[in-house]
Amino acid sequence: MRKLITGIAAALTVTAAALAQSGPATAAPLWTNPTCTTITGASGLTFTKDAGATLTATAQTSVPITYTYGLAALDVANTLIATQEVTDPVSHKQTNTVLKSTNAGCSWSKVGGGLANGFAIKAVAGKGGRAYLYSDSGTSGIYRYSGSNNIVTLADPTAAGITGLGVDPADGLHVMIGDNAGQLFESYNGGASWTITGSTPPNVNAYDVYDTAIDPLNPWHAMVGTSSKGAFVTFDGGGSWTPAAGIDLTPGGLGTNVFTLAVSPVNNNVVYAMAIDIDESDAHVPGNGRHLYRSTDGGLTFTSIVTSASGLLITNGAQLWPSASNVNELWFEYGQSYANYGTDLFKWSATTGLVTSTHNNEHEITAIAFNPTYPGTMYLGLAKEPTS
Repeated sequence: MRKLITGIAAALTVTAAALAQSGPATAAPLWTNPTCTTITGASGLTFTKDAGATLTATAQTSVPITYTYGLAALDVANTLIATQEVTDPVSHKQTNTVLKSTNAGCSWSKVGGGLANGFAIKAVAGKGGRAYLYSDSGTSGIYRYSGSNNIVTLADPTAAGITGLGVDPADGLHVMIGDNAGQLFESYNGGASWTITGSTPPNVNAYDVYDTAIDPLNPWHAMVGTSSKGAFVTFDGGGSWTPAAGIDLTPGGLGTNVFTLAVSPVNNNVVYAMAIDIDESDAHVPGNGRHLYRSTDGGLTFTSIVTSASGLLITNGAQLWPSASNVNELWFEYGQSYANYGTDLFKWSATTGLVTSTHNNEHEITAIAFNPTYPGTMYLGLAKEPTS
């Protein structure tokens, strides 16, 4: 089982109060709600209409080891892009492949000839039927899908790894990425060339950054999560950075590792984080210092909302999926193949302050996308592993 730890003009000034309060002005075309009872063309991809209690079956039941790390719903009706790492059971050779569905997830087919091998390849949708695929915290490159069956390899401006990518909702060729030192890079031509924007957060060095979250509504708003130095937020494309308050619950000690961050696509004042307070972990407090946090001011201040506990386990680097339609909902998961445990899919609600869950027999949920027209239909990327 794998757990992934993931020039602005001087006149530009953006503050938390100026952040967008709703999604992009142009909505995606109407999608259908899939009615198929079996998914064909791929393993490790499914959908659920009941929050994960029931997963749609796949026609392919005997599969090699497969991890679906990227999954994105495009602004073309019923079209999704997925990226998978597949390991041949005989040769043990790993291949990163791209899959596409044009019927709301009922069938899938391969796109292009595959990608470079290496770290997990994630996917982010862009306006105009585009998707950007990038190696998360690795050196396997960055790619663009533009509505054909060809995958274009893009220039990678980072020295040693991309930690996050975002696309301007108004311009599918305007892309922002972050590297493992917190440096942001910007492209206005779909990644053919890049410009460094701003500077790195104070006292953040190469390989300090676990994750960069680019705001899906405003690409100049971004956050980085670091090793032992907490998190930082920028509202002007890296021109200035502010340390996030509230994540280090025991300040003055060993600090906090902020492993993952996510900005709500509904209201970008809302930001989520997963972190471990190292002092709490060393003290073996309940939950061993692992928390989920929420900010309502764009990432300036955070409050702990969930603490790891028996039956509600938070792992280092747990992926976070804010709802695409409800600003008050956050999805996360815990899964493993050991002893056939399966997977818990959790939903935290800001309305109730409670976590609810469903359980399935898959080994792990590694990616989530939402049907743009029927948000109750969730597409799940899975980890298919040998049973241990």
